[in-house]
Amino acid sequence: MDQKQELLEQRITERLLVARQSPHDALRDLIAQPDAPDPMAAVFALTTVAADMAGWGEPPLERLADQCFSEAALFICELWAAGYRLEPPPE
Repeated sequence: MDQKQELLEQRITERLLVARQSPHDALRDLIAQPDAPDPMAAVFALTTVAADMAGWGEPPLERLADQCFSEAALFICELWAAGYRLEPPPE
């Protein structure tokens, strides 16, 4: 796994499980940082974290994973509506 992606997933996990932020707030906070990742990379990292949590077999984490998937889809729609081009980030 790419180290940058792994760090992004760790930051999201901390926001969700330690800071108790909603998935949407976690994404908003991440892309508002000075070292902000590409918004689509942040959404991808959120869905990766959600997939991991869904497999842990804990009902509260499964609910949070479902919320992550829903809010990731909503976040993409908001990006698109705001004029963000849904293209892969430059290499």
